[in-house]
Amino acid sequence: MQRYKYGLRLYKQMEEITAHLIEGCRQGKRASQLALYKQFAQRLYITCVRITGNQEEAEEAMQDTFLKIFSRLDQYHDSQCFEAWIHRIAIHTAIDYVRRQKPDWEQLPDNMAEQPDDDKEVEEQIHYTVLQVKEGMKKLAAGYRVILSLYLFEGYDMEEIASILNIQPPSVRSQYLRAKRKLLDIIGAN
Repeated sequence: MQRYKYGLRLYKQMEEITAHLIEGCRQGKRASQLALYKQFAQRLYITCVRITGNQEEAEEAMQDTFLKIFSRLDQYHDSQCFEAWIHRIAIHTAIDYVRRQKPDWEQLPDNMAEQPDDDKEVEEQIHYTVLQVKEGMKKLAAGYRVILSLYLFEGYDMEEIASILNIQPPSVRSQYLRAKRKLLDIIGAN
């Protein structure tokens, strides 16, 4: 119980510090911007690298994310979760970088029934290391990598991914299943 109270107190202190930094950024204080950058840069970079699959592009996407954050702080409302707000900006920015690569988003008709051809493997028995998954993700095509990242790592559902990528939900589901099979093939080959 005492650890819980300590954790809660620490969380509240972090929220207060972040709120103070946000206010400083709104006033144009460079020190506040730098402190906010240092506080969130690593987390946003990880998100960007998972989506772009490229360290250089992820670095650029993260930098662009912070430019957007600082220029759009007037759109942030204090009742929102700041970390979720900046995380969404990072995801959309990274997806914009992937779109520049022109990935192939496969459009399927709305009424097409999903048939996971030969996807009857017992998934509970498949175990891979984090390193294997990371390396496999790097080898996926951009479209597959984005959908897997948004679904598996960022926690978006199929409808949300469809909305973010401006494609139909059946297409997202189909590409997710294909991406998962492709990732398993890549990992299995290594």
